[in-house]
Amino acid sequence: MSPKKRRYRQGVTAVAAVALTVTAAQIAIGDESDGGGGQDEPENAASSWQVEHYSESLDAKLTDVAPVSGTEGWAIGEDSEETALAPVLLHGSGKGWKKSELPAEIEGKDTSLTGIEASGPDNVWLFGERADNAESAPFVYRYDGERWRKVPRPAGSAGVVSVAVVGSDDVWALHGDSAASHWDGEGWTKTKLPADANTLGNAGADQVWAVGSQDDQKGETLSQPAAMRWDGESWKLIDTPEYRFPKPRPPEEDAYLETVVPVSENEVWALGEHTFNHGETTPEPDAENILLRWNGDKWQRMPEEATSRVGVDGIAASDGNGGLLLDDNDSWHLTKDGEVREIGEHKPVPGRTGEVREVDEKQKFWPEMMVKVPGEDKVWSAGVIELGTQGDANFRRGAVLSYATK
Repeated sequence: MSPKKRRYRQGVTAVAAVALTVTAAQIAIGDESDGGGGQDEPENAASSWQVEHYSESLDAKLTDVAPVSGTEGWAIGEDSEETALAPVLLHGSGKGWKKSELPAEIEGKDTSLTGIEASGPDNVWLFGERADNAESAPFVYRYDGERWRKVPRPAGSAGVVSVAVVGSDDVWALHGDSAASHWDGEGWTKTKLPADANTLGNAGADQVWAVGSQDDQKGETLSQPAAMRWDGESWKLIDTPEYRFPKPRPPEEDAYLETVVPVSENEVWALGEHTFNHGETTPEPDAENILLRWNGDKWQRMPEEATSRVGVDGIAASDGNGGLLLDDNDSWHLTKDGEVREIGEHKPVPGRTGEVREVDEKQKFWPEMMVKVPGEDKVWSAGVIELGTQGDANFRRGAVLSYATK
C-alpha cells in the first residue's frame, strides 16, 4: 500500500539505488536522455516493460496493486463514469484483468480507495474512505477467497496511511498520529511508535518495518531519519545515519525517510530526503537524497552516484535477487552485482482513435506503485499511461505493467 496518496504529476523526480556490494567505482549509469516516447531500446538496457492491462476508459488511473501469485492480483484506482471519477477495483487472473464489484456498502462515487494489500489469494485487505455527512468515514474490508467481509476500522484513527499484511490474523495499520494498530484476527490494538512514521513494510511476521523521522537529539535540525522494527514483541528504534549541511546551515533543515522496501531479515531499503526551507538564505546548499540499505546488522549509506538520483516519491521494488527496481523519468534495474540497466519502455497502447497514431507514440507511463510478484522473477507496476499536452489527442489510461527481473 502506498505510504500516502501521491499527487498525479506531469513530471517526477529522479529515483535510484544500488545493491550493498556496489562501490562508487562500479556504478555506471546508462544514457539518461528521454527518447520522446521511449520506443527505442536504450543502450545498456534491460528488457522492457510489458503492458498487462490498460483501461478502456480514456480518463482513468490505478494507484495500488497487490499481487498474490504469478497470475493473480488486485488493483485499485479511479475510472471515469460520465463526468465523474468513480472508484475501481480490478481482479487479475491468468485470463487478464477485469473489473470486480466493490462491497455493496461502499459502491459509489463518494468512495475513495486508498490502499490494497494481500498475503495470499484468501487474505486481501482493502482500505478506503467514504463521504458521510460531509465528513470522511474510513472503512476496512477483507477478502477471504470467496467474498468481501467488513472489518472494524482501527479505533481512534481518522484513516490509514500505510499497511503491512503478514497474515489473516497479523496486520499492521499506520495512522497519521505516529501510532500503529495491530489486527490479531479479533480486534485492533493500538501501539505508540518510538518516532514519527510515514510508511510500513514487511518481510515476515517478525520483520515489520516503519520509517519516517525523529527529533534531532543535538537540536541542530528539525528532524533526522528514523527506522523502526517490530521484532515480535515491541517496536524498536534502529540507529540510522545522521544528515547535516555544513555551517552556516539553512533554515528549517529536515531529514526523513519516505519509503521502505523490506526484502528479508538481511536486506531492507529505505529512501528519503535531506532538505530545508528554500528561499530564506543565499547561497543555498543543494538538497540531498537519502538512500540506505540494511544488511542485517546496521543501516548504511549508499554511494553518492546512486543517492544523487533518489527522488522524494521513492517508487521502488525489490527484484528478489539482491537488487532494486526504481523509477524516475525512466525505469532502472540495479542488480546485486552493481550493474545499472535502463529498462525499455512499453509498446504504445491505442489512443483516442482506438489505434496507435504517430502522436500516440509520445505517451508515457507514470507509476504509482511497484511491487515484486511472490514466487516469480517479475515486478508489477500500477499507474497511468498518459498522453498529455497534445490537445484533442490527450488521454490517460489506468494500467498494470510487468517486468521480468531475470
